[in-house]
Amino acid sequence: MKKALLFLILSTSLFSITMTPLMKTVNSKKSKNMTFTVSNPTKNPVVVDFSALLLLETDNNKEVTKATQKVTVYPSAFSIPSKGTQKVRVRYMGSTLPEVEEVYRIIATELDKKLQDETSGESKESVSAEIKIRFSYSGLLFVHKPNATPKLKIVDFEKVPTGGIKISIKNSGDASDVPTIKRYNFIVKMQNQLYKLTDDDLKKAEFRRVLAGKTNTFFLKNVQLPTGLIESIVIEQK
Repeated sequence: MKKALLFLILSTSLFSITMTPLMKTVNSKKSKNMTFTVSNPTKNPVVVDFSALLLLETDNNKEVTKATQKVTVYPSAFSIPSKGTQKVRVRYMGSTLPEVEEVYRIIATELDKKLQDETSGESKESVSAEIKIRFSYSGLLFVHKPNATPKLKIVDFEKVPTGGIKISIKNSGDASDVPTIKRYNFIVKMQNQLYKLTDDDLKKAEFRRVLAGKTNTFFLKNVQLPTGLIESIVIEQK
């Protein structure tokens, strides 16, 4: 009970802001304008920076992003009073939808409130190095044509001497996807026998989104299979 109470106190004091929705999709001209809402459920005001970054890579449990001008946000910085909310207008600026899906990180970053109080009369440039980030809340924006679909295939695999299997999944489709067991079956062939991996086999796999046209490597730590040579591993959408 004490641990649960401590977690609640830490959660409300350190993680002030929330953002909704967490995912949005642009797949027509009518959906290029959208709204995200940042909320402050605490008793203190918060200062928030809001931004959009293009997602380039998601392999090795890391994300690589870069600044973009194809998605604009307004306002990009604001203060939210206690129990208040702020709506942010987000717009995709591309004149046409891309042939291959573009994925953007939509990020609401809570800044140290003291920074604004202490530097209210100074220029942004003079205090940029002093900015302290308390917490970031991120969502995803997908931009693709209406019929865009992922196409995942295991292109390489190997047994790891210390246990488990390392697999490489390539996405040759035009939309991204996360290869979780809820959406995909993993079928292993050994000695002419087929084995479908279970929840327990994949529970520590840490699957990340495989972007369109990219290949991600995953480590399946808990796979329990008979001793022998693995002939093939395939991934099939449910």
